[in-house]
Amino acid sequence: MLSVTMLSPHGDPLGRIGEPDIGGQCVYIRELAASLAAEGVSVTIYTRDRADGKPPREVTAAGATVVRVRCGPKRFVPKEELGPYLEQFAEKVAAALDDGQIIHSHFWDGGRVGGFLRKAGFWLHTSHSLGKRKMASLPEADPSQFQERIAVETHVIEGCDRVIASTTSEQKDLVTLYGAKMGKITVLSPGVDVGRFRPPPDRNRVKTELGFTNAPLIFSLGRLDERKGFDLYFRAAAKVIHQLADRFEPQFVLSAGVVEDHPHEVAERDRLREVMQSLDIEDAVHWLPVLPEVEVPRYYAAADVFVMPSRYELFGIVMLEAMASGVPVVATKFGGPPEVITDGGTGLLVDPTDIAELADAIVELLENPESRRRMGVAARERAEQKYSWAHLADRHRALYEQRE
Repeated sequence: MLSVTMLSPHGDPLGRIGEPDIGGQCVYIRELAASLAAEGVSVTIYTRDRADGKPPREVTAAGATVVRVRCGPKRFVPKEELGPYLEQFAEKVAAALDDGQIIHSHFWDGGRVGGFLRKAGFWLHTSHSLGKRKMASLPEADPSQFQERIAVETHVIEGCDRVIASTTSEQKDLVTLYGAKMGKITVLSPGVDVGRFRPPPDRNRVKTELGFTNAPLIFSLGRLDERKGFDLYFRAAAKVIHQLADRFEPQFVLSAGVVEDHPHEVAERDRLREVMQSLDIEDAVHWLPVLPEVEVPRYYAAADVFVMPSRYELFGIVMLEAMASGVPVVATKFGGPPEVITDGGTGLLVDPTDIAELADAIVELLENPESRRRMGVAARERAEQKYSWAHLADRHRALYEQRE
């Protein structure tokens, strides 16, 4: 039996999406592991135990195993501060590994652990985001905050056997920014559960069930991170509301929550509140807490437009979830989305820092129901044909088997 060990120190794949450091990477790992397990692959995922009551070992419904490793303080530690504890993490994982193991590390912290385990077997790495690219997308960022991460990423990209890139733009960054050899990079995108996320028979009925009116609904969700561009979303919302004031009242919805012991997210929440207050849109935007995962598909099903306003986005699984739900996407043109979204076909691509351009794209879709319908149908078809997890699990499995 093919056996794969995945490393995801900061991101528990069974954590609740939207909690600190639980985002798209966790969805990726959980769904990939589930699809591989369904094909008979033995998958064990090692993540850090946050001492939040979850069991040390948990078998998912699909048959993958999550092992929570005790290291460092018995509490949540932001991923930016995990560095001092990763060698201890690696030592505990190494004690459980067989020789010749297939190791698939994720993000820079998982990559660092993979480096400690380098001699244990065939090592593949998925970055999920790159420090040099993220730093470039935040002009006011302090370079010293990225120094350790970039050093680790450089070492990992050089030392692993295969690098998995989500898009060709990431592949280019790996070569030009990190000096990776093109021959060791394979482009494999994330996927989406096209059974769980699907178009509803009646969007207005779902809106009513969720307590909204039948007016057009614009939806966005994600982690509280400056790079996600929710301040840009709010500024565009104010402009859209003003432009359409004499016609109808669009409903803007954001799902993004915070846990008080995550200083970066607390700071971003407070900053966004100040933006809302300055725009006087507190009554016009529904800012929801982190939604229970079982509820998330219903909000996509209620949406007429989905907005991903990231200043830069390597990929964006939420984009696929919206597409699978038959919702046209207004997405950033910086990063991976242009490889997924066909501009004018399955959504619209914009520079989200240009508030007028972002607002105009939203208005264009709100004013043209037939365009929304056409793009939604095309988006669903593309998600089914290219981004189902079953299809992508087959491609990952073929890559794992190259160790032979």
